[in-house]
Amino acid sequence: MTAASSRTAPPSMGKNRSELVMGVAIISLIIVALLTWVAWSVKAKQGELQTQVRDRIELLATSRADVLSAWLAGLVEQTDKLISSDLFRLYATDMDLIDADPSFLITGIIPEGDSYDQMAQLTDQFPLMHQTFSDFTIFAGFLSGRIVHRSGQSYIGSDSRVTPLSPSQTALIKKTFAYPLPHFSPLRQTDNGLVIDMCVPIFSTAEETGEKKAVAVAMLTKSAAMTITSLLSNTPLSASGERTRIMQMTETGFQEIVPWSPGGIAPIASPPELDSARRLGFANRNSLGGQTPVFSLGVKIPDIDLWIVQEVDTGNATKGLQEYTRISVLIAGLIAMVTSLLFGALWWRTIGKSHKRIAGEFQDLAQELEQQRNFLDSINGTIPDFIAVKNLSGNYTYANPALAEGVGRDEDEVLGLDDVALFGFDTGKRLEQSDARTLQTGEPVTVSERIFLKSREHHFQITKVTLKDDLNTPQGIVSVFRDITAMVQAEERKRQAISQTVEALVKAIEFTDPYLAGHSLLMRDVSSLLAESLDLSPEDKSTVEIASNLSQIGKIFIDKAILTKVDQLTEEEKEMVQKHVDHAADILCQIDFELPVFEAVYQMNERLDGSGYPKGLHGDEIGIQARVLSVANSFCAMIRPRSYRPAMSPEHALDNLRASTHSYDLHIVEALAAALKTSRGNKVLEKAFE
Repeated sequence: MTAASSRTAPPSMGKNRSELVMGVAIISLIIVALLTWVAWSVKAKQGELQTQVRDRIELLATSRADVLSAWLAGLVEQTDKLISSDLFRLYATDMDLIDADPSFLITGIIPEGDSYDQMAQLTDQFPLMHQTFSDFTIFAGFLSGRIVHRSGQSYIGSDSRVTPLSPSQTALIKKTFAYPLPHFSPLRQTDNGLVIDMCVPIFSTAEETGEKKAVAVAMLTKSAAMTITSLLSNTPLSASGERTRIMQMTETGFQEIVPWSPGGIAPIASPPELDSARRLGFANRNSLGGQTPVFSLGVKIPDIDLWIVQEVDTGNATKGLQEYTRISVLIAGLIAMVTSLLFGALWWRTIGKSHKRIAGEFQDLAQELEQQRNFLDSINGTIPDFIAVKNLSGNYTYANPALAEGVGRDEDEVLGLDDVALFGFDTGKRLEQSDARTLQTGEPVTVSERIFLKSREHHFQITKVTLKDDLNTPQGIVSVFRDITAMVQAEERKRQAISQTVEALVKAIEFTDPYLAGHSLLMRDVSSLLAESLDLSPEDKSTVEIASNLSQIGKIFIDKAILTKVDQLTEEEKEMVQKHVDHAADILCQIDFELPVFEAVYQMNERLDGSGYPKGLHGDEIGIQARVLSVANSFCAMIRPRSYRPAMSPEHALDNLRASTHSYDLHIVEALAAALKTSRGNKVLEKAFE
């Protein structure tokens, strides 16, 4: 290209550039207009949606409030039929005119005075009034009831035993006398569940200046659990995220009624603000007693500090708005896309080759993605581990080819089955338990299971993790089964080899010296008994059992004449006997027991005060297994006869061990004493003295 041609662009290039700038400007204006329209439309839709939500939850709250109000009114109406009768009003009026303690009705002791005849008449009528009131309480479904005198004392009760009034009940009765209308207490939790107290005035039969006078108060207690539960229960018409709550105000503050919880009533740390008329208006606020954002509205029950609060989760309530927003954005995007495509069609004439090149690159990318997908499918199809996905109901929604082949089914046949159907009842129930732990903790859970597949025993290491969605909500469980049968069988072969090695060494002791063999067998029985009494771990019990069998292995290399010598050993002979620990170490250190057998045997002759051998260890430096063997070894040696002394009794041997607190662990000694008193301990001693 020449300098002139490089400085001056071709006319067609300039024209294309102008068309591009104009097209971009037009598209930009269209996009701005579309965004403005979307914002206005969404805002209008939001106002309309909130109005719909408010109307709906207001209707729900009002209807539930009407139900509760009707229930309370029904209680009053039901009670009114009894207490408004002339019989009850006349009796209460007569009781009010008597200036005496009402307890004479119950005790039957009538004080002397001007009102003696009238009190006697009231006493005679008392059984009828008491029975009538009790029958009414039971028939009307109240838990209990009582008639209370102006003095605050109850003189008729539905129960044979009248419990004292609580301060809140006394205050409610006084309020009823002062304002002779039906009054209700806040809901409270009792042994009978949620209950409510109702106080209804009983009016005098004599009118005073045209005003009704309350001469007694009927206080009845009604179970509210069923009514409250039905109010709080969602109906089939309830929308997702909607719920009904009940809030009440007491002397201690605001509370929420939650009948399904152990206490039935929960305090509200941050109650919503009420307006001047004590109403809870519609607003977007936190859920009652929680931090979840909701739209809520409350309706107060007349004559009681109780509110029906209707809530709906903000996310659920605005789903329609979100969908509308998506559709609006989609429409705007489509319009912008169509405009862009029209402009692109014009631009295509000038940059067709570039578009073809880009299209080719996209096609190559799609092919590459397809190849990667096929590659991942091939890996999943050939991996030997079982991979599966289950839903929250425990049914399989995915199984890789390895799992389907392992259980002898097609992949499609596995889908929809559960663990019981796939692996059998017992195995399936165990797998369901590990599923529950995974969902409960939210953490990966790894278990080992023995499973029979196609009549063959397999051992699997199964790792389970919770499958969650974008909101971190559990959707299912992902399980990976790794076949560890070969490893388990290898471990079993290794255990058998170790067992055979121990048996061979024990036979060597028996062949060399029957006395040492008998001591080893007795030590094994006593050590096993002692390990069981101390409730050691399974690993420690196995260590003690193997080590006690091999505890005398080193002594087969000691001159038998020294071991059976009657006279006191010389220092040189003592050193030769103590060499049995080194001889045992030379043999046992070459065997991989996978347990601290070597350490237990090597430390068996150590003492707590450091006077033992071979290392002179102190206290906790000596392992628990060695301390058990030390006590068992000394005890077995004492109760068996030696060439230089007769056998001791078990009691004498235990006393010697207790006296040597500087050498032996007293806790282990006492555990041995307790174990020997058991039936198993008696059998060990009987076997030792045979």
